[in-house]
Amino acid sequence: MMTALLATLWLTLQSRKHEESIEISQPTRVLNTLQLNGQKLASNDTPLILKTRDLPDSNENLFSIPPVKAPPQARNTVFIAPKPVAPALPFKYLGRMLVGAGSGVMLNVQGEVTPIQQGDVLLGQYKVQAVHENAGALEIQFLYLPLNQTQTLSAQTGS
Repeated sequence: MMTALLATLWLTLQSRKHEESIEISQPTRVLNTLQLNGQKLASNDTPLILKTRDLPDSNENLFSIPPVKAPPQARNTVFIAPKPVAPALPFKYLGRMLVGAGSGVMLNVQGEVTPIQQGDVLLGQYKVQAVHENAGALEIQFLYLPLNQTQTLSAQTGS
């Protein structure tokens, strides 16, 4: 590794010796006096003169910090984000089943027939809170756990 370091230093010094001996010349071009459409173009004999303009004195300090403008006043309006809403229930009522003295409800859950009862959690997000039957109509209340929102599935039992 030391050899590589010494070789690098030697090459660096050699390249600096060559840089000192090189002469850099600026390219030059010869402008000829030409006439184009009655206008005489400049030649390399024509001296170029840089003229200055007289500008009026300015009272503005270019290095000062500009004043900060106050933000516009609010018009007593407050943006309230809409409350998130649980998605539509992904279940379909299929029917009821009688088991001994009790009864259960059958739902289609992602293409599978699933018996449910109060307290069950479906798909890890929907808790069955209650199953009610009133005058031939069945209502199943679900709690959507991520948003703690109650949803109801209603169906006609036909009994």
